[in-house]
Amino acid sequence: MGVKYQHPDYVAMAPAWKRCRDAAAGQSAVHAAGEAYLPRLKDQDNAAYQAMVKRTPFFGATWRSIEGMLGMLFRKAPTITAPDEAKDMLDDITLSGTPLTMLAKGLSEEAITVGRVGLFADYPVSAPGTTLADAKVQNLRPSLAMYCAESIINWRFGKINNVHQLTMVVLVEQRLDQKDEYEDTTVTQYRVLDLVTIAGGAAQYRVRVFEIRKDESGKEVDVQIGGDVYPTMGGKALTSIPFWIMGIDDLTPTCDLPPLMDLVDMNFAHYMVSADYEHGCHFAGLPTPVVSGYTPQNGPNGEAPDKLYIGSATAWVFPQPEAKATYLEFTGQGLQALENNLERKERQLAILGARMLESAKKAAEAAETAGIHRAGEQSVLASTAQTLSMGIQRALVVLFEWAGLTGDVVFELNRDFFPMPMSSDDLLALTTALQSGAISFETYFAQLQAGEVIAASRNVEEEDAARKKDVPAPAKTPEPTT
Repeated sequence: MGVKYQHPDYVAMAPAWKRCRDAAAGQSAVHAAGEAYLPRLKDQDNAAYQAMVKRTPFFGATWRSIEGMLGMLFRKAPTITAPDEAKDMLDDITLSGTPLTMLAKGLSEEAITVGRVGLFADYPVSAPGTTLADAKVQNLRPSLAMYCAESIINWRFGKINNVHQLTMVVLVEQRLDQKDEYEDTTVTQYRVLDLVTIAGGAAQYRVRVFEIRKDESGKEVDVQIGGDVYPTMGGKALTSIPFWIMGIDDLTPTCDLPPLMDLVDMNFAHYMVSADYEHGCHFAGLPTPVVSGYTPQNGPNGEAPDKLYIGSATAWVFPQPEAKATYLEFTGQGLQALENNLERKERQLAILGARMLESAKKAAEAAETAGIHRAGEQSVLASTAQTLSMGIQRALVVLFEWAGLTGDVVFELNRDFFPMPMSSDDLLALTTALQSGAISFETYFAQLQAGEVIAASRNVEEEDAARKKDVPAPAKTPEPTT
């Protein structure tokens, strides 16, 4: 099959990713998918089926859950420690205007939605002998790029120098080639990142780009675009692939089911029951006129019988005295059973992850009880935050080293998902402990930040300086008068 060969795990997981994408995209995507999520009724023609689809709303529990989890994950800004010279890079980490925090949010959304995302560190190819100063003048610098799960079609892990690492990954990309002055053509290309053995048995990072074209016989063949590229760092060959596959639990390429798969499946089950309910309401909910004892007669010249119209502007006059008209109306509990089923599934959706869809309780929920209720969401978020933090930090280390920057590098996503403001009693006890010398100011400051009394973005030095600035000068003692 060549470069477009798909890893068996990719093939197995692609349908699940598609279901998650459609559920997250909402009603437009679900309706467009048609019978993939809503089977056609027996002997139902296309017009009737399309009408049934349009009548059926899609309950957007999946996206609301993802949106809620992202809100909790980014309730506080990520903790970022980087060299001072890296500020411009952090403000545009992708070379397309995207700051690091926004890239992290995109990575998080992908990880929560399908459970898998890739992060690639790349450096534009420069002429041999280009120094860091030359690269700065030419605005050449490394950058990060996100690849969704569907773009990572093949991979291989292996041991090199007794280290288990990624040895090959194939990425599907779309590029735009200008067709004429106004129109662009989309071209699919395959980027292959791998490690090749060079003299002495060492591994060297290589980049190749391919297209699929047809030869004279019509057979598809791999055609390499450009030559092999061997990126270097500080004049030395890279011995690892700067690409990280991140999931919910770890940085390995293992394809696990998306974390919200149960929620997605229940969301589609709710959609099908909703279709039955709306279909039943449409056909049984409207009263149907019933006329008995009357037979329409053809007109004097063979015209068709008069039609009976419903409305206050028309009157029905029957020549037969025994004729009568009534309305046939739906009675019974059939639709009530469907309505109860919908409510039951909405409760199940809340249990499976869409807790934010539940109506607020009349009484305030205890903090400990709320924490227990949200344990499922927290476990997914905590694992996501840990894995993504690790992957992004590793990418930043490579990125800054590639740019010739030195210094500590730390990236940590927020793991304090629910606001727990400090009570006045706790604040008083904490202040008393500080004044008595039982705790240091640093500990006091950290607790105030955790209790959201002090902004998380402020450090100890800034808070101390602001505190001293705001302390009023002592009042002067008036001079005694004689």
